[in-house]
Amino acid sequence: MSQASAAQSPWQTARIVRIEKRTPRVTSFFFKLSRPFVHQAGQHVDVRLTAPDGYQARRSYSIASAPESRGTIELAIERLEDGEVSPFFHEVAAIGDEIELRGPLGGHFIWSASDGGPILLV
Repeated sequence: MSQASAAQSPWQTARIVRIEKRTPRVTSFFFKLSRPFVHQAGQHVDVRLTAPDGYQARRSYSIASAPESRGTIELAIERLEDGEVSPFFHEVAAIGDEIELRGPLGGHFIWSASDGGPILLV
């Protein structure tokens, strides 16, 4: 991600409005954005968690919701046993919690119908 991309996507607060268990290791978290944005399939957001002592951890998560979803995004987060951020989401995060995020970011994995095909998206 370039500094220009980050500058165009400032940090904002997003509130968890729904949580859905997808598999034993993956849970979807739905966030209502304080500043809604339009994203394209293939983009991601950066999530920033700040501890009481000021320590910050950042991770990038692909946006799992359709680009047409306005004001709310879905992040499907896999729990990693030795992870620093994913255990927080799976063990601590609850509906109503506010999380810092920025995005949409990234353009390397974006495809649109005008790009032509055939193409296989996995």
